[in-house]
Amino acid sequence: MKVLVIGAGAVGLYFSSRLAQSGAEVAVVARRDYEVAVRQGGFEITSDRGKFFFCPSEILRAPGEYRDIADCVIVASKLLPGVDRVAMLRECVRDRHTAIMLIENGIGIEDEVADAFPGNELISTVAYIGGSRPAPGRVLQTGAEKLEFGLYPSGISPLMKELAALWENAGIHCTLKEEISLTRWNKLLWNLPYNTVSVLSGGLDTREICADDELDALCFDLMLETVAVANACNVPLTQKHAEAQRELTRNFPPFKTSMLQDVLSHRHVEVEVILGNMLRLARQHNIATPKAQTCYALLRAFDKKIK
Repeated sequence: MKVLVIGAGAVGLYFSSRLAQSGAEVAVVARRDYEVAVRQGGFEITSDRGKFFFCPSEILRAPGEYRDIADCVIVASKLLPGVDRVAMLRECVRDRHTAIMLIENGIGIEDEVADAFPGNELISTVAYIGGSRPAPGRVLQTGAEKLEFGLYPSGISPLMKELAALWENAGIHCTLKEEISLTRWNKLLWNLPYNTVSVLSGGLDTREICADDELDALCFDLMLETVAVANACNVPLTQKHAEAQRELTRNFPPFKTSMLQDVLSHRHVEVEVILGNMLRLARQHNIATPKAQTCYALLRAFDKKIK
């Protein structure tokens, strides 16, 4: 299995390092950490299961430097303004044999890639992980380490089963989904409230949010608004899904959300794919989402201030 990874953040590096442990040949496009990664020969990974060193088959500055034909290109980059995934993929996807796997947050993120590469298998993936990069060339994982993925728009392929077997061999729990849309909306149930509130509250972690009655209630209300929009889009999300996400967070180790980590590092945050896309669907279906709309306006203004 030859794998190219675009997006050398905590998520991309952690899950690709586990593929390498199972024997996959993994090359990584590392931009910010390129010099450090080349100097130390890879990446230091610290997880709940111990510390190890990940030595990619290649460390590249750009996707176009990859000269082989990958079995799978994993895109794990943040979906921010100015990030052109199609352009990056055109540099390295040279054959219909190559599958494209998106390990990214948000809803409505697959269409532009599917339209640009209609002949390539597209795998939509939701990751559950407490991941961060405490320093250049280093990744810290805590809590969950789970992947759920399916073909877009639907189905399960032999390549997906092969990837799942490699990850399972390295201790990553994988679930293959015939229909990926419900999985994506269920992850949004967590991402939308906790990422947003962690930033707008001034930098609280998940444990602190859950311990504050007003913030805990706000997060649940945001979940219920998300459920209403999903239902209008014929996605069978329910209040039980919301209650499960709430309980999961209450029992999860204290965690600074990925959006909060980006703010603390003075980087842009994923406002549109986590909040904006959902609100656009709400407007299309005439669903009232007053609390999500308020959070969106504040977070969008905050993101512009960071810029």
